[in-house]
Amino acid sequence: MKKLSTQLVQRFKDISMFEKIPSWAWQFNPPIPLIGEKYKPGKSILIYASAENLSWLHNSKTPSRFSEKETAWNRYRICYEEQGQNSTTPFPNVGIQPMTDGGLFAASLFLAERNGLPIYKTPRTFLETLAVSNWCKFSIKNRNNRDYINNIKRLTVSLPFVIAELVLLQPKIVLIPFQIWNHPILNAAMRGASPKTHFLPVPQFNAFVVNFHMKKYRRPAVRLKNKWAGTTLAVWMENLKHINQENAWRYIAMLASILQTAHP
Repeated sequence: MKKLSTQLVQRFKDISMFEKIPSWAWQFNPPIPLIGEKYKPGKSILIYASAENLSWLHNSKTPSRFSEKETAWNRYRICYEEQGQNSTTPFPNVGIQPMTDGGLFAASLFLAERNGLPIYKTPRTFLETLAVSNWCKFSIKNRNNRDYINNIKRLTVSLPFVIAELVLLQPKIVLIPFQIWNHPILNAAMRGASPKTHFLPVPQFNAFVVNFHMKKYRRPAVRLKNKWAGTTLAVWMENLKHINQENAWRYIAMLASILQTAHP
């Protein structure tokens, strides 16, 4: 929703007058989420990955969506419109790798289906019902993909921006990396910013996690795959990138298990 995006950019600008970009990070404005045109506060899903991997910028010319200060605020939307919207790949590039690879698209579709929210057959149409972002608003300037998900001092630099987007977006459901949620000061602040939201702390959706850390979901995954055969979710799961499709159903089984024990 353009109105929400405009409002959130202004809030980020206001915060940035007092919260400067940290010296250890790439000197780009913190990005707002890509907010779908059909996103509705209180009735939609917000998806968080962890942080941008910008190590590729050491060997490439910096795209204008980063270098131009005004476009940098909304660079996920710009990335989608420039590289993903009209592409022929199953899942569009939105500048957030777990979305672009399809895993978080499939996870959010499953959540929407289970919670009676709007679903669509194509990822690009479905994307416009969501808000998607990285929780961490800054990326370490390093040639390697360094994560700081356990560094509370660095994480708290992003917290004012996360609070601003939660207050404005008021999502019904938030999918969030559990490593971030496990910091008590962060989850308390997020719950205070959006008290009616159902937060779902989850592992990352990647090959290593589903292959080695989700073996206990092997049998439920097989049952789920059979149950959902022929559905839009099944089609999307067949098109995931960089992951064994059979094992990827373990992640969906894990989500199903969480939903059975929690009531949004």
